[in-house]
Amino acid sequence: MTDASDFERLVLEQLDSFWNYALGLTGREDRADDVLQDALARGFERLHLYDRSLSFKAWMFTIIKHTHVDHLRKGDSRRYNGSPEGLLEEAAPPVSESPLYPIPLDPEAILVHRESVQRLQEAIYHLPPDLREVVELRDIEGLSYREIAVIVKRPIGTVMSRLYRGRNLLRSSLVEAKPGEKRAESGLGL
Repeated sequence: MTDASDFERLVLEQLDSFWNYALGLTGREDRADDVLQDALARGFERLHLYDRSLSFKAWMFTIIKHTHVDHLRKGDSRRYNGSPEGLLEEAAPPVSESPLYPIPLDPEAILVHRESVQRLQEAIYHLPPDLREVVELRDIEGLSYREIAVIVKRPIGTVMSRLYRGRNLLRSSLVEAKPGEKRAESGLGL
């Protein structure tokens, strides 16, 4: 694959995933745009170095991550101070309905769905960055353990461990945060 039209086709097929990954790394839409634009330019320039044993998506995720690190080194460190609350305030991604599923007509069902998605997004953002990245790459982007290991530059065992710990923390935070259940129990003196 050395043709510009092949690169363009592959990028367009995965553009939403690339942008979401850049947004997850940067925490802000404007910075995600900058990182993604620079990463796509780098990808095109280095297309001849593309290793076909990896998926194109994983290869570009690696470039996006490296581009993000370069932006941080150049002084774009205002992005994220380590506090998940700060990240949520700056760039909570909008909740969107998928056009692939029928939209329920019941307003209550729509509200419950949106609240569930928001709780999940908030819980993911509260994960430690190393765990959050692996959970997003595996469970949201669908990458293999091997592809994630290449992107994060860690052994597959470390990826599996981080994924296990991240999912457990996510599960715990979602169970603890179920609206109303704990409050009802404590009101009964249980």
